[in-house]
Amino acid sequence: MALDTVTEVYRIRPSNLSCRSARELLTITLREIPGTEAVSVTDDGTIVVLGRLGTDLRDALVRAVVAAGFDPGTVRIAQVEHALDPSSLTFEEARGLGLVSEPKEPVRAEVQQVQRVRVHVTDGYDPDTILVSAGIPVEIEFSEGHGCLGRVLFEQFGIDEDLESGGATVRIPALEPGTYPFSCGMHMVHGTLIAE
Repeated sequence: MALDTVTEVYRIRPSNLSCRSARELLTITLREIPGTEAVSVTDDGTIVVLGRLGTDLRDALVRAVVAAGFDPGTVRIAQVEHALDPSSLTFEEARGLGLVSEPKEPVRAEVQQVQRVRVHVTDGYDPDTILVSAGIPVEIEFSEGHGCLGRVLFEQFGIDEDLESGGATVRIPALEPGTYPFSCGMHMVHGTLIAE
């Protein structure tokens, strides 16, 4: 989902959570409202709705609550944000709406004369945490990336590689134990190289 099209964040809290089928009907109905970008239900039963730029969904949300069989007097609808920044959401809400992904498991490089790791570039780095042995040179092969992810920076080493034309292999000399960050060219997507 493109965050630049989402500006309205609504939280709907039905007071009677015992009727699961009514909550599911409400969720389905909310997804069909024109201007709705995403709908998610948290573990506590809160329904989070993201709306498209310039779309006021309050009236449509109330109609959906009534259509699902809830008494509108027992349902709290709160518009909580008018921003492109998902920071007003809990991690669970943002994950349910597809705005963030689950943390990935770190990958350990195979130890040889040179440690080699492949990083797949999509909407982030996969893996985004790379474990290597200190004292052995490292080669990290990045797949092709575009836009924000069209460059990879290891500023600590003065490395700035273009990934737009088929990716690139970043060569790093033997490292002292420590943590070495890397990022996209716009410093919006980050990864970590850890030498142990």
